[in-house]
Amino acid sequence: MVKPNFLKAPELASYNVRGNGPDLAVDKLCYLTDTITDNGIWEEINPLDSKLPTFIFQLAIVLFVTRLCLLLLKPLRQPHFAAELLAGILVGSTAIASEFVRKHIPTLGSIFAASRIMMMETVGNLGLIYHVFLIGLEMDLRALTNVGPKALCIGISGALFPFFFGASLYTFIAEYPEHFRWGCLYWGAALSVTGLPVIAEIFAKLKLLHSEIGRIAMSSALVNDISSWILLVLSLAITSSNSSMYLSLFSAIFFIIFSIFVIHPALLWMIRKSREGEDYSEATICIILTMVLACGLITDICGVSSVLGAFVFGLIIPSDLLGHRFVLMLQGFASDLLLPFYYASLGMRTHVGGFNREDMIVMVLVSFLSFIPKIVCTIAISYFYRMSLHEGFTLGVLMNTKGLIAVLAMSLGRDHTVMNEDGFAVMLFAIFFMTIVTSPIVNFLYRRTKKFLPSQHRVLQNLKPDVELRILTCIHEVQTVAGITTLLEISHASRRSPICIFALQLMQLKKHATALLIVHGAGGTSSESFSRVDGQIDQLIAAFNKLEHQTPMLSVQLLTAISPYGTMHEDVCSLAEEKQVTLIILPFHKRQTIHNNMEEMNPAYKYVNNNTLAIAPCTVGILVDRGFGTLLPSKIDDCKTRSCKIAMIFIGGCDDREALAYALRMARHAKVALTVLRIILDETSTQNGDADLSLTMEDEAEKQVDDSFVNEFRQKVKNDVSVVCTEEMSSNGAETVKIIRSLGQDFDLYVVGRGLGFFSPLKGGLDEWSDCPELGSIGDLLLTSDFSSTASILVVQQHAEFNPGSST
Repeated sequence: MVKPNFLKAPELASYNVRGNGPDLAVDKLCYLTDTITDNGIWEEINPLDSKLPTFIFQLAIVLFVTRLCLLLLKPLRQPHFAAELLAGILVGSTAIASEFVRKHIPTLGSIFAASRIMMMETVGNLGLIYHVFLIGLEMDLRALTNVGPKALCIGISGALFPFFFGASLYTFIAEYPEHFRWGCLYWGAALSVTGLPVIAEIFAKLKLLHSEIGRIAMSSALVNDISSWILLVLSLAITSSNSSMYLSLFSAIFFIIFSIFVIHPALLWMIRKSREGEDYSEATICIILTMVLACGLITDICGVSSVLGAFVFGLIIPSDLLGHRFVLMLQGFASDLLLPFYYASLGMRTHVGGFNREDMIVMVLVSFLSFIPKIVCTIAISYFYRMSLHEGFTLGVLMNTKGLIAVLAMSLGRDHTVMNEDGFAVMLFAIFFMTIVTSPIVNFLYRRTKKFLPSQHRVLQNLKPDVELRILTCIHEVQTVAGITTLLEISHASRRSPICIFALQLMQLKKHATALLIVHGAGGTSSESFSRVDGQIDQLIAAFNKLEHQTPMLSVQLLTAISPYGTMHEDVCSLAEEKQVTLIILPFHKRQTIHNNMEEMNPAYKYVNNNTLAIAPCTVGILVDRGFGTLLPSKIDDCKTRSCKIAMIFIGGCDDREALAYALRMARHAKVALTVLRIILDETSTQNGDADLSLTMEDEAEKQVDDSFVNEFRQKVKNDVSVVCTEEMSSNGAETVKIIRSLGQDFDLYVVGRGLGFFSPLKGGLDEWSDCPELGSIGDLLLTSDFSSTASILVVQQHAEFNPGSST
């Protein structure tokens, strides 16, 4: 039965003051406070005597230690959860707030005194509520409909068997007092948890998310997460009290049903009505954030933790409804700023340094025994479904990955006074240990150092005329789409040689995101139940649908890869190898301004381009777009005038031959006029005793290959009036620059080879002055402000193994 005074206001520390004036009979109620005067230190007042300055000091220390742990554990590929939990333990009674530090550094002792951490705990729990809301918001229950029987069995057994094992382990590992006997439920709940966001982050860093084991592990972790929440709610209801156990359980079930059938439709109606494009009104955002706290308050009043209400409220909102921007804003405030206080408050109540030798042995023993249940049941189910022992063991290790929910379960058990501090500290250490060892074990067991093997069939100059050309084009920003689609349009897709385009949108992996390869179908739908990854996707779909409609023999498949910039090139090269791509087109990391200058978009784009050039399994082209996207639509084509003029500069080497092969394909397009300029070394100047030139003279065998390829090219275009071939003699780099300038400015696109591994006197001195090595010496020359042309540039590089000088 509900107590009638459960909302009664608490007693305040106060005193009465009777006035001395005309209102002598009036009593004034005052309460004690510790605010600081505006004059601060000028009145010799210690700022740490006030709550607000103390809280600011705590915030600075906690965030500094958290960021330091993230920085130190990043090279080890550890998830954010491990770094944040370690930071909380260090800030707590184990290190910074320990008795030793309090004694020798009184300032820290004053900041983290027991009477000063109440505000820190309150703010930390507020961050916890919003973070759990984000977990529910990003958990797509629609994916449960696609879970196979294998993942379903692994997920359910991976929750039930560890739950009973953990409860038994708690009972037999030590003798606890009678009122701590129900702590076994929370040990079991902690061992049953599998951290879905943590697994996704580990897979993203190890590049295993698109593998078969990655898909099974993600599906199993989703089922396991739902099962673990059910077990946690049952544990909370059982430990509430004997009289209110059923009331707490039934009220939680009633709240979930009410949220699904009442709150969910009303919320969808409100959000869709108030939506203005990609943004929401301030009132809508305020209502959503308030509803998170309100749902938490309801479940807290019902006798269950407030995190359940926040989680359920996030779960009933479709993951694509609030949008990417809303999640990013709340993620930065709640998870990055407020949540570290929750870990710090856990550390304040955990003192690992006070354990003796026997206690440490128990902690290590529990940590190793905690691995057993999930590994055993996963291997058994894998054997039943005829999976290898290697895959079953790897899945078992992955299912032991813990997350915030495991720590939350232990914290709730301690808050319900059914677990003592020793039991809490032992399991907290086990959770931390199980999380940090998962990544190196999986990396050792399953991660293979992948070498992208070259293939002669994935080179443009060796591609047969009647074979489909497969192109992978990468997109960082929507502004680069126009130039890329124009280049693809003039690549001449024909009935004899069609073109298949894989348009890959590259997005940076954020902390909250799940790294995925998303395939977008017609109408912008996603095969992974994600219909809106970013606001740009609609524009990309529209642009490539238009290209596919205008070019009959060209097909487009749009994909989105979400990964960190440091490993983004692996996604590009893996997809190129999987799809047997012949050409990868990358956008240049700079774009043209309205004043015809080049400004940098993002320094990370250059890093991605350089890494892709170094390991690509096929030919790579970098497009410097300087208005090429507006070329064809702006010019009038009367079917007699060529509207796109391309110049190909040929000096020699495998990259130049590859560039010439692609230029030949573009020359077959009805709108393209091609001019090929071959610059030949003037051997008379070399024979006259130029020592520097003789040292860098191109190899005779390479020159013969160039001559044979150019002669074959001339035979193919001898009857084509749209192709003009010229030759010029040069003896050094300065003369080469003059010859290129003599071409004039009446071109829309220059096609050149990168030629980084090809040394020729014709480029003497140009390499030393190159600002962008990924463009090669000729490409960088065309980009400089000294060269008056503002035409776009396409720099082509053959496969890295065929071109030993291509690595940067």
